[in-house]
Amino acid sequence: MNWHNTSLEDLDILQKSALNNGFYANNYSAVNSVLYAQKYDSQIAIEGDWIYEKYSEGGKLYFSFPHNVTGEKQNAKAAIDTLLKETSATDKTCAFRNITAAEKDFLSSNYKTLSVGEAPDLSDYIYLTENLSNLTGKKYNRKRNHIKQFCKKYESFSFSLLKRENIEAALAIEEKWLCENTVGTENEDLQKERQIIHNALEHFEYFSQHSGMTGGILFIGEGPAAFCLSSVLSPSVTDIHFEKCLSSYARDGGYAIINNEFAKTVSTKYINREEDLGIEGLRKSKLSYYPEIILQKFNVVIAL
Repeated sequence: MNWHNTSLEDLDILQKSALNNGFYANNYSAVNSVLYAQKYDSQIAIEGDWIYEKYSEGGKLYFSFPHNVTGEKQNAKAAIDTLLKETSATDKTCAFRNITAAEKDFLSSNYKTLSVGEAPDLSDYIYLTENLSNLTGKKYNRKRNHIKQFCKKYESFSFSLLKRENIEAALAIEEKWLCENTVGTENEDLQKERQIIHNALEHFEYFSQHSGMTGGILFIGEGPAAFCLSSVLSPSVTDIHFEKCLSSYARDGGYAIINNEFAKTVSTKYINREEDLGIEGLRKSKLSYYPEIILQKFNVVIAL
């Protein structure tokens, strides 16, 4: 198999695969594969119409479940056999990480598994777009009240879709947000996230043309206060990659505003707001919007 480092040049084939396969999981987002490639030393191989991806985390090597760029699934076992044959030359096991329940079941049914486990911190929170944009019903009373209070306090607020002219404003939010959240500390993960956001915004027009990347930015008067960045994950799903709000506005409902205003612009049926990473506050926040789907992920290790 011919592996190479995942790069922007792989975006088109990854996006084609995501669209044809109708993915819901954010880790199969073409944009995420490209943006996080450097952080995880990601590599990709294409054999026929099958796409293979591998990456490193915590000094360990992991594989994604292979997918056919056409969306065809009939020859999945042959594709996995190809991967296992190569891996067996250097290792005694093959670890698949962050895969769906259906993919976990397929591996368990066809191969000798050493371990199968859920990855609860990596479950995706997926919402009906109409719920996030309309916030109707009693369950969203608190959200609507929060938004009303924000609008009353900041009458000068405005929302705009992300475009070339306001990219610098989004970058300014990220820089100030980072300063607010790293006071007196050196947070390596947040520094890496900063690099990823800069990379995404630097190539925003390319990502927009090739993966439907878009986003929104919230202004208070002329000052930027919050932004979000998304892309088309599949025909039914928009994936929210990043959402940042300056602390002074976050306390007053800034996140609720950027979430709601951007949802009004989304045309897909679902919005994937990604995982909670085991952070309790983030988990509570995501649950408070009543996800339609909590997409479980699994880790599977196969004996070779």
